[in-house]
Amino acid sequence: MRLRVITQRCPQDHACPSVSVCPAGALSQTAVEAPSVDMDKCILCGKCVRFCPRGALVLEEENIA
Repeated sequence: MRLRVITQRCPQDHACPSVSVCPAGALSQTAVEAPSVDMDKCILCGKCVRFCPRGALVLEEENIA
């Protein structure tokens, strides 16, 4: 599993509300850009996914090629 940011769904015009709910500190944001994910810190709990009002954060299976 991994956490993915769908930038097309993120309005990128305000502070991301999901950044503050991440218990592991895996989300960060520069200015009002879409948040970025540090997968080394992410515990895949899904709190940010449930909190994002635009559905821009999704947990998905990793493709193993």
